[in-house]
Amino acid sequence: MAGALRGVCLRSNETIKRWCATLPPVKCHLEKVEVHRPILFIYRNRKSVIIGRNQNPWQESNLEELDRRGISLVRRRSGGGTVYHDEGNTNYSVMLPRDQFERQTNARLVAKAVEDMGIDRVNVTDRYDVCVGDRKVSGSAFRITNKRAYHHGTMLISSNLAQLKGALRPTPNIKIVDSKAVGSVRSPVTSLVDSVTQDINHLRFVHNLSLAFSKHYYPALEHQPVSPQIIGESELENNPFVRAGYDELKSWNWIYGQTPQFTRLFEIASDDDDHQSETIPVEVTYKNGVIVEIKFDELDTPPSIQHKISTLFSLADSIDF
Repeated sequence: MAGALRGVCLRSNETIKRWCATLPPVKCHLEKVEVHRPILFIYRNRKSVIIGRNQNPWQESNLEELDRRGISLVRRRSGGGTVYHDEGNTNYSVMLPRDQFERQTNARLVAKAVEDMGIDRVNVTDRYDVCVGDRKVSGSAFRITNKRAYHHGTMLISSNLAQLKGALRPTPNIKIVDSKAVGSVRSPVTSLVDSVTQDINHLRFVHNLSLAFSKHYYPALEHQPVSPQIIGESELENNPFVRAGYDELKSWNWIYGQTPQFTRLFEIASDDDDHQSETIPVEVTYKNGVIVEIKFDELDTPPSIQHKISTLFSLADSIDF
């Protein structure tokens, strides 16, 4: 399973069905989960690029680079922008009743966890990113449904930033001229290990975030030891509820077929010796993973190129690039 390597669930005696909805990309349906009190889930993923629910993978990531480096592509259920995960990045999800949900609150808890590691100039932006100075170390996404909500985000502790930057670029040679997708707001980033000289690692961040979470949501239990549940990968693989959500999110229909409508420009050259120097711009529009419109100037297009266009593109054909 290409999802979490290891997770820690705090302040929850619920079954796996309760906490699994906080886990991207192995996310179950939040609508099916009852939430009576706040739950914190902390986890790490293998190398992956996570795009938002309403984003275009070709605009957000270099799919050629992902394929070359063995980086998984995942579309999550929540909105927001694209992020890079690896084992140097720690992820958190806070799941709680809707009436307790405030975006600023959890972002500030994350900021406090960073400050308590001796890092200065920590701040929360109006987009609920956590920054050290003017560089982002943590981004957030949210989802609210019925009587429950979750807030999840990243923390760049010791991620490979060169690989991050290479992955989070548009796919080359894919010219998109119109798109209804939500674009990421790109920001300069840094990692915590580059911010201080002292030792910063995953376990320290987990400890600090767990403490900040417990003090805020469970002040009456402040002096009691936190008893986290450690969740192994085998538990995820063997639970049908989790497995169903995982299989859905891994499918082509979800990752690519759910891409909001967009139009790609192709330059089609003739195979005819008489028109070898000619290329014709063709705009192909995709919706729900299939072609819904093909546009080019028929009057100025030689028959040989028209024939080639008809062999390359047909209405209802699936995306194949």
